[in-house]
Amino acid sequence: MEIKVQAEIYRLGLFIDFFRVKNVIEWADQLIEKLDQPPYEILEISLSSNSTIASVCSKLTDVKGEYDEALPIQGILSLLNVELIQTSDVTQICTYMYRLVGHIPESCDDIERSIINLTDRWEMAVDGYYGDVEEARNDIYEFLKEFGSLEG
Repeated sequence: MEIKVQAEIYRLGLFIDFFRVKNVIEWADQLIEKLDQPPYEILEISLSSNSTIASVCSKLTDVKGEYDEALPIQGILSLLNVELIQTSDVTQICTYMYRLVGHIPESCDDIERSIINLTDRWEMAVDGYYGDVEEARNDIYEFLKEFGSLEG
């Protein structure tokens, strides 16, 4: 996976509170160890232990490269799929997905609509207003399963 796509996945993960700055620094450190000449931006990220989330997000944005804007969205949803399988915490996964909505590009409108529908449906079912909790849970599992478990 391209470094720029990985950087965007980490940026989105920071925005939605799925990742912490330390996770991003660990990723940058691993890249530095693996690459003969790591990009300067990765070195900057590696040295960001005292930086704010906004600052690290800005540094992740600075990583150079071309990419399909759908890939980071698909990547973070893939990570959420893995997290859901491991934790079964649908409410937390819905929180992450809902936070992601504001960062989804126009080219992924279908994903955005699905997330809004699924998270609203989950909330209404859990609150007892409308729908069945198990059906809502299954629909969320099925949606995220579409994104598999990509390695990032």
